[in-house]
Amino acid sequence: GLERELAAVLGSASARLLLDAARREAGRDFDTVAAIVGEASQDLRFNQRLLEAALENMSQGISVVDRDLRLVAWNRRYAELFGYPPELLRVGVPVAGLVRHNLRNGLVGAVSVEAEVDKRLRHMQAGTPYVAERTFADGNVVEIRGNPMPNGGFVATFTDVTAFRRTEAELIRSNETLEERVIDRTARLDLARDEAERANDAKSRFLTAVGHDLLQPLHAAQLFTDTLSQQLEGDPRRETRGALLGQIRGALDSTTDLLTGLLDMSRLEAGGLVPQPRDFPLADVLDPLASEFRALAAERGLAFRYRPTDAWTHSDPQLLRRVLQNFLANAVRYTDRGSILLGVRRMDDAVRIEVHDTGPGIALDQQRSIFEEFRRGEGVAGQGLGLGLAIADRIARLLDTPLTLHSRIGDGTVFALRLPRIGHVPQQPAANAAKAVLAGTRVLVVDNEPIALDALRQLLAGWGCTVTGAADGDTAANALQAADAALWLFDYHLDDGDTGIALRERLAARFGERPTLILSADDSTQVRRDVLDNGLTLLRKPVRPLALKSVLDRMLASR
Repeated sequence: GLERELAAVLGSASARLLLDAARREAGRDFDTVAAIVGEASQDLRFNQRLLEAALENMSQGISVVDRDLRLVAWNRRYAELFGYPPELLRVGVPVAGLVRHNLRNGLVGAVSVEAEVDKRLRHMQAGTPYVAERTFADGNVVEIRGNPMPNGGFVATFTDVTAFRRTEAELIRSNETLEERVIDRTARLDLARDEAERANDAKSRFLTAVGHDLLQPLHAAQLFTDTLSQQLEGDPRRETRGALLGQIRGALDSTTDLLTGLLDMSRLEAGGLVPQPRDFPLADVLDPLASEFRALAAERGLAFRYRPTDAWTHSDPQLLRRVLQNFLANAVRYTDRGSILLGVRRMDDAVRIEVHDTGPGIALDQQRSIFEEFRRGEGVAGQGLGLGLAIADRIARLLDTPLTLHSRIGDGTVFALRLPRIGHVPQQPAANAAKAVLAGTRVLVVDNEPIALDALRQLLAGWGCTVTGAADGDTAANALQAADAALWLFDYHLDDGDTGIALRERLAARFGERPTLILSADDSTQVRRDVLDNGLTLLRKPVRPLALKSVLDRMLASR
């Protein structure tokens, strides 16, 4: 009987321990035992009050049901969350009544009340832990965690997560809004980029079209100027008129350089220049340049030195020519006295092409800036936008060819390019031992621009050629039917979509192969690739007469 009474206060385990201790101290009187029990009871009541205070002040609601599914403990937060009336919460009340109250008050949504009550009771009887979230009719969200107790029964905690879920929903909405804004901004940026690309393409097409239309008359004007210079040979007025003619030629050259520079820069910015590398002898590029600039240097009273080379390289010959042409033009333009040297140094696996001049030199603090667009060295007179070296630098980067500059004030300048050297030199076609000359050569010229056709005809006639001109393929075929020609000079773009390449194929099929030179003001990658794929030579309009003569001489010599 005593153990049962103590168990009611202390619990069975504690009561048993207390009685065992009392039996060991059997010599003590009852008052001592009573004192021990009293102290234990006080400790128990203190612990109970401490536990009750902790439960009552928790932010979570707590409920405990026994194995018979009757409520045995709860806290104030539990009553607040579910809004239970005071008379409903009593020790021993069946939990089914509490569940039914919640369902009827719509705290867990519209469901069948009795069916849901049975479901909840079966769940607790099974003793399975669970976590669930309930959204009440007023919008509050409560997280419920239930766990079985060791001796039967169930303990559940109820946490109000409304603020968390609302914050989460706001974040989701903000994220969705942000994603929509990002999508909208991306769409706007894509639209702006597309518009910019279309504008850039339109600008490039405009510059190409305008450039082509402007280069054609410049091409003709330069050829007419050279023809006029030939006609002044032996004229007593040559000295005075020759000086005027030189000024005209200089103005035309400057205008040509400005226009081609702007077009080149436009193509470079638009990505319109794509290298077409191949194996070729450096002489194919250097010899014509040497012939052209030797004459230009002589006009300025400068000595020009060049030693031919038999070295081969792998690069784009047209773009390489453009870079070296800029170096040489720079040297001729800015050297007042002395000489210019075009040379090649052989290295282990490379060749180094150098252009030396005895000009004023370039200060160290300007040697980087002169490769920028629209920048020219200080103290430089004359016309020009300062695009030549910028273009040379950009093209050298395209070719993946290191470009170097060495210069000191008063000691001249050296521009250089390093190119790969081809170890195994392909067999070159045998050339005629006797130097071929243009005089007496019959030439067929095809150009759909009358002024350009007339200019070429007069220039070639001045060199002693017999020239037949045609504006289209049919006229050219009729001319060859009447009299053969040893050289063909065709413009690339002809009327009605025809090209000089296509015309050459048709005429070669009827009359046999002839050395063919293609001229074009269109220096696009497509044109250069088409000419290269057909094994032909391309000269860019406006054509410098000296360059044209050098190329024609080489074509005759290699027949």
